[in-house]
Amino acid sequence: MKYIVQISRFIVGIIFIISGFVKAVDPIGFGYKLEEYFAPDVFNIGFLHDLALPQATFFSIFEIVLGVFLILGIFRKFTAWSLLLLIVFFTFLTFYSAYFNKVTDCGCFGDAMKLTPWQSFWKDIFLLVLILILFIGQKYIKPLIDNQKVNYGIAGLTLLICAWISFTGIKYLPIIDFRAYAVGKNISEGMKSAEELGVEPPKYQVIYTLKNKKSGEVVKVTDTEYTNDEKWYAEGTPWEFQSDLTESKKISNGYEPPIHDFILDCDGEDKTEMYLNEPKVVFFITPFSEKVTAEEISKLNQLFDELSKKNIKVAALTNGDLENVKFPYCYVDQITLKTIIRNNPGIIALEKSTVVGKFHDNSIPTADEILESFQ
Repeated sequence: MKYIVQISRFIVGIIFIISGFVKAVDPIGFGYKLEEYFAPDVFNIGFLHDLALPQATFFSIFEIVLGVFLILGIFRKFTAWSLLLLIVFFTFLTFYSAYFNKVTDCGCFGDAMKLTPWQSFWKDIFLLVLILILFIGQKYIKPLIDNQKVNYGIAGLTLLICAWISFTGIKYLPIIDFRAYAVGKNISEGMKSAEELGVEPPKYQVIYTLKNKKSGEVVKVTDTEYTNDEKWYAEGTPWEFQSDLTESKKISNGYEPPIHDFILDCDGEDKTEMYLNEPKVVFFITPFSEKVTAEEISKLNQLFDELSKKNIKVAALTNGDLENVKFPYCYVDQITLKTIIRNNPGIIALEKSTVVGKFHDNSIPTADEILESFQ
């Protein structure tokens, strides 16, 4: 039992540290994920919506701290109880997401690793088993270092580092960007389909629900079963479609493009390719157009004038109308905008559709700072 506890201790500790870290570097992104859970069509707890960011920051740091406590072997009872309560809660969330198909990505590992709802659930079941072992075998968890002052010092330093990482991610930009729009990523390449890249795409199976008008019997059949048996669709058949219950189920994984909603609607015209083919382009990103201040608009107008004189194409990508602007703007899906950059407004510079620079609004960069991004 002692050795099983030690193995479980390090596995759980490392997983919690990694999981917490990838969320702590981008607490705003994790906050967006929590907002999905708070939405009316999921748990309908709207009063928590405005608290999503504080909760995201707390849980991210708490995961790391618990992982460090566990590996160091300090605060055993507090750590064991906290881990158990957290994993029971997370297991419930991931089961709910998987069974009801409500939140398709739990955000367990931020944008660093995408898991399907069922993968997330089974990951939590695995952790639940290990944490139960730790809970039962608490007496075998001994301090990793005999000097308690050193242990507490490491724990305190961990907390300070985590706080700095999260503060940086909120106030400026994440210190590590795991998204498909990170500096160095090519947007055009990220949009290519599996067929274009010559790789295997994911495969899906359509499941129909049919009801017998005479007996009231309800059955589910796959699209293949439906096509191969004419009793379902022959003239005079008692079986009728329940179209609102049709499901699509993934039966095998394959390549899915990391970027799939980058579409620029510019005055009703799709100018996505035009802008991505520009040698150099700067986008002002406003995921929340209604929150952009007049002072910020003034600074963006000034940037537009200065960059245009340098023959740099400039446009805003926004979720709504912008007033008193000199620059053109295109409408883009808000989720895409929030994925591109966590600021409002944020700025990205592209060179032949490759992201070469990202800038936060604290403070808005100068034209020279943006121009330095280009080679």
